[in-house]
Amino acid sequence: MEPLLKITDLSVSYGHVEALRGVSAQVREGQIVSIIGANGAGKTTLLRTVSGLVNARAGSITFQGRPLPKKPDKIVGAGIVHVPEGRKCFSGLTIRDNLLVGGYLFRGKKLEEDLAEQYQRFPILEQRKDQFAGTLSGGEQQMLAVARGLMSRPKILLLDEPSMGLAPIIVNQIYDLIREIHDSGITVLLVEQNAAMALGVSDYAYVLENGRISLSGSGEELLGSDEIRKAYLGG
Repeated sequence: MEPLLKITDLSVSYGHVEALRGVSAQVREGQIVSIIGANGAGKTTLLRTVSGLVNARAGSITFQGRPLPKKPDKIVGAGIVHVPEGRKCFSGLTIRDNLLVGGYLFRGKKLEEDLAEQYQRFPILEQRKDQFAGTLSGGEQQMLAVARGLMSRPKILLLDEPSMGLAPIIVNQIYDLIREIHDSGITVLLVEQNAAMALGVSDYAYVLENGRISLSGSGEELLGSDEIRKAYLGG
């Protein structure tokens, strides 16, 4: 069976700096797949290439067996939605308006239904819907960023460092949310420095080092790997 998302021999450069070199990975429908690695390994570049924000120098990406569209809006329309590192909420817009931006593909009743669904999933966002996004805490902004992504009805959600800068109790809430999103039928491609949390929820995972895939396996296999434990799990 064809993977939902297939990345083959992908190479990306910024000028003379090679950020990704011959990266191949795949995500099957219904999985949570994580990409772990140190800062500067190329994790964010990989997601930005999948979402059309960065152009590949070589290699290919297919989605549902077809070549990935070239433009970011077409990629969103196909069902790939990227929740970027650092949340990137529109700080001068209200929570409600941030969500409406995420739902730009839809109109009328469908849009209102999606808004109601996110308010049900995140009651705090409904309580503060007229509050400017920039006044929210880091954890609340991360919830808003995820909710905004879900407004586009993704088939696969790309999550870039969702736990970054958050207190441990909020990180646990975010990972409960990732499990809930997955259980609702959405495939997840997760980029994380918090290897223990990422591997703990992942069906499959890849280790990215200096722009190359150095290791891959099930989340459980990598959690039990001495190499991974020493490099990423503090022991």
